[in-house]
Amino acid sequence: MGVQAPGASYCGTGLRETPFTQHSRQRQYQGRLEAAMSADRRWYELPEAKQASSTGDFGVLLRVARTAARLTLAEAGQRCGYSAATLSRIERGRQPLTDVTVLRRLAEIFDIPPELFGLATGDGRRFNGLGGSLDRVLGEEPSREAGGGPVRRRDVLGGLAGIVGATVPVTDDGPAAMPGRVVSSLEDALLGNAPPPAGPADPARLRAALGTAWSDFHACRYTRLSSRLSGLVSMATSAHSVANVDDRSTTASTLAETYHLTTQVLIKLHEDGMAWSAMDRARQAAREADDPLLSAETARISAIVLRRSRHRVRAEQTVISAAQDLDAATGLTSIEQGCAYGRLLATAAYTAALSDRRDTAWELLTEADEASRRAGAGSGFAGVDVALYKISVARTLGDFGAAVQYARALRPERLVNVERRARYWEDVALALFGRGAHAEAYRALLAAEQTAPQEVRYRPWAQQLTGALLSVDHRQTLPGLRSFAARTGVT
Repeated sequence: MGVQAPGASYCGTGLRETPFTQHSRQRQYQGRLEAAMSADRRWYELPEAKQASSTGDFGVLLRVARTAARLTLAEAGQRCGYSAATLSRIERGRQPLTDVTVLRRLAEIFDIPPELFGLATGDGRRFNGLGGSLDRVLGEEPSREAGGGPVRRRDVLGGLAGIVGATVPVTDDGPAAMPGRVVSSLEDALLGNAPPPAGPADPARLRAALGTAWSDFHACRYTRLSSRLSGLVSMATSAHSVANVDDRSTTASTLAETYHLTTQVLIKLHEDGMAWSAMDRARQAAREADDPLLSAETARISAIVLRRSRHRVRAEQTVISAAQDLDAATGLTSIEQGCAYGRLLATAAYTAALSDRRDTAWELLTEADEASRRAGAGSGFAGVDVALYKISVARTLGDFGAAVQYARALRPERLVNVERRARYWEDVALALFGRGAHAEAYRALLAAEQTAPQEVRYRPWAQQLTGALLSVDHRQTLPGLRSFAARTGVT
């Protein structure tokens, strides 16, 4: 096979497609669309739109609507708070559209009939008023702001391209630099292109390095983590490859934990394809380690990757089966086993919530709560973790009022590490924004920045929420929002 020309790709016929032919095809498509509309046909009557709606290909539907409005990707992105790169990923199906409130907002912005997105007609007010009046957020003064309606719930996260594609200076510490550096270095490590370790890895040194890396992750020190993670993958892989028979179970366990960390970092950066690869390697290493607790955690992380790739049913089955297997294999006789069991069920609950399976989600979370109680106080998965999941589940189900109430009942300082506290403020900010309480959402975003600066600076959810706040703050009533956006790389 010949070498593919730079900038070329392969179309459905198997023929090589160049930027010129891509542009020509786009012009032909635009011509068909304009011809149809000039014949007094609305764009959503076109075969492309009907086919996309019937198959649930909402990215294509969005592209047809954007093209009909004669908007470039950049212009459309400004309307909805996404970067042009992120919007392109959505249109090409690389970033699925599955969140109801995101779909509602896009339908409103681009004048798409809600039923084409599989939504009921209406303005979405059913999401409001479920949790009583919103007086204050953890002691903040009540806002007089009203209206706004639900805008986003779960995936206001724009993906890695939402950060890297931002128009900001790229320096060693800039908003685009950290994720780009992590992805490039991990890609090299996963493909075997990273430089090998200087010498054989000492097991104690390797475990210490892994512990430090996990500490960085839990503290949201992503810049520091980025400088050591690919080297850690190479070191753990090398150590396992040269281990003798007696040590292979131990080195396999270390390798699996290293890939657990790698997968979770890639999930945070919305690099789903690479997360699949890291997840698969974690599963292989966990099988060789033959440790029930390690297998349970591998299944939990695998489920997160699966649900990010539209395999939610499979994801839920994976964690429930893993919980059953852990119970059968161990009897849940130790604190660690009980914690792992509860964590699996909580993950299953959140996964069910993503599919709007309310009864199942709350039933699983109730069982996770009971598991945490059986594990005992001071355990690794405690009642405060379940309380955090309650906020996430309620928010994901669109019950923003309930999510805020759950948040008010949980003091974030009770959560054991910075990463969980950052997740708390993420849920609070998005739930408040979903209720239209923009001032309170902004205060929660500021609290997230104070808790974990790099979580806000580098993570897509914070970038996208900041952009959404900018888009609704027409009268500039949120003091300091624009300077906040500037220092977090949002333009």
